[in-house]
Amino acid sequence: MYYVFDRDCPGRWIKSPRGDIPGVDWYFWRKGAVLPSPPPNPLKFTLKPCSPDVWDHSPYLPSFLDASAPIFRDDLIEALEECGVDNLEAYNTEITDPDNGAVYSNYKVVNIIGLISAADMQKSTAIVHDSGSPPLYDVDFDSLVVDPSKAGGKYFFRLAESTNALIVHDKVRQHLLAKGFTDLAFYEPSKVAL
Repeated sequence: MYYVFDRDCPGRWIKSPRGDIPGVDWYFWRKGAVLPSPPPNPLKFTLKPCSPDVWDHSPYLPSFLDASAPIFRDDLIEALEECGVDNLEAYNTEITDPDNGAVYSNYKVVNIIGLISAADMQKSTAIVHDSGSPPLYDVDFDSLVVDPSKAGGKYFFRLAESTNALIVHDKVRQHLLAKGFTDLAFYEPSKVAL
């Protein structure tokens, strides 16, 4: 059984860095491949100011921050590796809080190696665009069915048909829940739009 991996809590958010970091082309981070050249060390990000008037903001710093690439807290990376996830390239970060000037270095920007074509397109519901048929990649799904035989037993990967989707095996989900990661979400693919 596979799930769509996401964050599930109010908390802090990264200010979008797209184009803000010299020498970083975020396009390569969604290809599921080793980066063609190493990024700056550390990669620097800034949190959005905390706003009490926005429903999904709070002072809480979650284990998973989403930017142009996933940003995982060190303990989340450790827990993923404990249960057999071995396809993460992790790069040092400095995350600045504009509200108090604090700088956090206990997070890593993660490049997930492995772009796997695991969608069962016959059973999934893909959104049809102007061409009259769903695209072959970057598919928008109303409902996704993951074919376990295509996933090849991988525990954590990007879905080739929709590279923004992070897919996680049930073994990983159970391990992370047992470790107390209550700020993560594991959505049944058939019940989520991507």
